[in-house]
Amino acid sequence: RMTGVVHKPGPLKQKPKPHKSGAHRTKGQIERDARGRTKLKGPSQMRKALRALSKEDRRQKSALSRGNKLKSIIDAKRANASGAVAPTLVTLVVLGGSTPSSDLIASLAGSDETIVHTQGHNVNYLAVPRFKARIGFLTPDSTVLEDVLDSIKVSDVLCLVWPLDGEVSEWTELLISAILAHGVPTIINVVPGLASINSSKVKETMRKNVEKLIDKWSLTQPRLLHADSQSDAVVLIRTITESKKKKMVLQKRRGHIFVEKLDMIDEKDGQCTLLATGYLRGPFLNVNRLVHLPGCGDFQLEKIEMREDDPHPLKARHGEFVPRVLVEADPSKQESLQNEVIPDPMDAEQTWPDEHDAVGAEKLAEEGERRRVPKGTSSYQAAWIVEDEEEEGEEGEDESEEEMEEDDDDESGDEVKERDGALDGLEADEEEEEMDEVKGCETATEAPDDEDMDDEEIDMDEVEKYRRERENEKFPDETDTPIDIPARVRFQKYRGLKSFRTSPWDTMENLPFDYARIFKFANYRRTKKLMIASTFDCGAEGVVYGGVYVTLHIKEVPVTFAQEWRQSSPLVIYSLLPHENKMCVQNIVIKRHPTCTVPIPSKSKLIFHVGFRRFEVEPVFSQHTNGDKFKMERYLRSDGATVASFFAPITFAPASALVFRIDAKGRQELVGSGCVLDNNPDRIVLKRIVLSGHPYKINRRSVVARYMFFNNEDIEWFKPVELYTPTGRRGHIKESIGTHGHMKCRFDQQLNAQDSVMMSLYKRVFPKWTYNPRVGYAEKSRIAAREE
Repeated sequence: RMTGVVHKPGPLKQKPKPHKSGAHRTKGQIERDARGRTKLKGPSQMRKALRALSKEDRRQKSALSRGNKLKSIIDAKRANASGAVAPTLVTLVVLGGSTPSSDLIASLAGSDETIVHTQGHNVNYLAVPRFKARIGFLTPDSTVLEDVLDSIKVSDVLCLVWPLDGEVSEWTELLISAILAHGVPTIINVVPGLASINSSKVKETMRKNVEKLIDKWSLTQPRLLHADSQSDAVVLIRTITESKKKKMVLQKRRGHIFVEKLDMIDEKDGQCTLLATGYLRGPFLNVNRLVHLPGCGDFQLEKIEMREDDPHPLKARHGEFVPRVLVEADPSKQESLQNEVIPDPMDAEQTWPDEHDAVGAEKLAEEGERRRVPKGTSSYQAAWIVEDEEEEGEEGEDESEEEMEEDDDDESGDEVKERDGALDGLEADEEEEEMDEVKGCETATEAPDDEDMDDEEIDMDEVEKYRRERENEKFPDETDTPIDIPARVRFQKYRGLKSFRTSPWDTMENLPFDYARIFKFANYRRTKKLMIASTFDCGAEGVVYGGVYVTLHIKEVPVTFAQEWRQSSPLVIYSLLPHENKMCVQNIVIKRHPTCTVPIPSKSKLIFHVGFRRFEVEPVFSQHTNGDKFKMERYLRSDGATVASFFAPITFAPASALVFRIDAKGRQELVGSGCVLDNNPDRIVLKRIVLSGHPYKINRRSVVARYMFFNNEDIEWFKPVELYTPTGRRGHIKESIGTHGHMKCRFDQQLNAQDSVMMSLYKRVFPKWTYNPRVGYAEKSRIAAREE
């Protein structure tokens, strides 16, 4: 046996692979990931950040967090008990009409003898000393969608009352979808009458039906609440008062008032000072900022008075009422009502005459001497007089250009490829009929009647819209080249792009006159950040904090606003952030609602509910993609998101948006929902038209095409624009052949007989100034008159 000898491996010995710790990032990847982040200041802070917390530190941190949460809850309860916080507002929406809202409120008020039931304007208050809380119940008419949405905007809790059978109508489904798209606070589901059923089998079946209906809308809560007995009513009240309130962004950032009393003073020249009384909610209200009346506009405040006689106290108070002025507006610090720029038509590029212009004027004067001019006309004046033939020619050119411009600015279906010939006159007549029909119909947001749905008649205009939409899907953006008008004149506003993504397009080129009336942010993101930060800055002068019962003195409000306001409808007044009354181009991302099957062309008259605003505009649709240029959509897409652009006051995101249309019977139909994208007038929306031709002769890559143009001058005009085929071939025009519009083209690959030769042309489209804020109250007044 040999000792001390160590075995040495040979050259063929295989060693195991070393352990791999994973794919490591490169130095460039690390820099890209850390871009925009600030480094720690010193090594002490770095060690503190990297140091792992011990078990004792984690325990103390969690105990501190629990203590802070408990302290906030106790402070909220004390503030509620002392009356320093506005009552909790609950919106009762009865789905199915099985149980009236008045019966549910009466059962809640009778659950405890200490509950004090007081009646306000459009609201029922319950003072519950047992839980040291005050609750206000809003009961809007579920058949008027605007009233339901306005009530939810100001509420802390949304209470949905479901039917026992678990079946709802089409209008109820539309109402629920609109509520969810609009945004909701804390939701509580109530099923009255379920606990009183004796049969356990029937009770379980009904409970499953209701839960199935709730799961359909993703509104599942820990449990379904009842209101059949006193104990159930006490549990419901406790749930409302002690549940965690999920505030909406609209409630967090803007002070608002649910109006309980509305008066007018100082009536003069059709205007008055409006006195709006109610609880101030939200962070605060600045008297120097503007307020918004939904459906009417923006106005200034004169002063804010505090009403010390709280009509709905938790405990009875004694003493005389003495109104006290909290703050008054400072004219030097008050925001202006100017919402648009007043452009100066003379503030444009002007040049003074130089020597070259003087010499040209002398030549024109010499030519004018040889013309026939009126007696007494000087040589300089005669130089500017145009002969009759020239005048007639120029007038004809101007008229033709105006007609072509009107044809270009028609609805998106006007330029769809028509196989049976030109339909310009017919489409113009149909558009006028549609506009007259929309103006003449009533605009009431009511649930549709069954009799109206049964007596539905065929509308030929709607049939024509369906035909145009289907044809646009089959032949997207294709347009026939006119025979009687040269293509270089008909499409003189269009241009070709080598690449839609990379080709440049100046944002300031050929802007319409309306763009001189709007405001533009130098840096929208930074301005938005500063405005939102100002929401929590309460150190300014003239600030009143939320929770008090106040009266707003609003100046120069039209008298017709109070006259048209329907007394049974809720009225909420909002405080505006700085710059939110300025006009700009607003871009909103919307998605079509599944119940809307009618084609919605671009530039159709629609009603928008954007945040706290409600107005009527005619938007321009475009694609929701990345890049600096966006293709215009002729119709609202049904399979994806679409961006609607229009002139409207600035609204800082996030803000929800609902879109409605007026049908043939005057009812509002939900078209889609979405949110605010930005307020950017530099968004480039390009309208595309496609000219198509037919390959007449094919010789490998050389092709003779026809039917795209009908004269040689048009071929030479559009010669630089690139051609393409549906199969992906690319080419250019080489020369014209003959005098009937035949042209020789050359492509990168050989074409087949089924290919078509196409050319894309683009033109920038701008929205029209069609903003109308006066919507809503006229419809409600007509509803009230019909009810009477």
